[in-house]
Amino acid sequence: MTEEVMPAKLVDGEPLISKEQAESYKKTTKKKTTKKVSETAEDKGVITAPNKPGSGGKKKSSLGGTADNEVIGSAGAERPAKATPKAGPKKATVALYSDRNVSWNGVGKLEKGYNIVSKEQAARWLTRNHVREATPEEVASEYGA
Repeated sequence: MTEEVMPAKLVDGEPLISKEQAESYKKTTKKKTTKKVSETAEDKGVITAPNKPGSGGKKKSSLGGTADNEVIGSAGAERPAKATPKAGPKKATVALYSDRNVSWNGVGKLEKGYNIVSKEQAARWLTRNHVREATPEEVASEYGA
């Protein structure tokens, strides 16, 4: 017993989908589309995209017609100039010399030789017998300056 499969045929004037399905489709596609087709006479058919700012306020590149509107090209994007980092107030630092590598929880680490630390850390490290304060001349001579 074999069943014969017959393809569906449309009667002239019969729609492929119902009106409700067509309206539902129109509503969902209007929300999702970001590209538009220009309707003016001189640039009919030119596809463009919105140039909305992205994350960080930067504008993204968008599509647009060239000057003669014959081809689709990049309309360019305005990019803000890079900000130069501002120098903050310098923290007071101290040069220390350590006879060995050492680590202290809550204070930090010192490697054998010269180390640059904050004043607060230096006050604590100088309580250890293997650490001493280094003069600027010592540090300069060590690093060839």
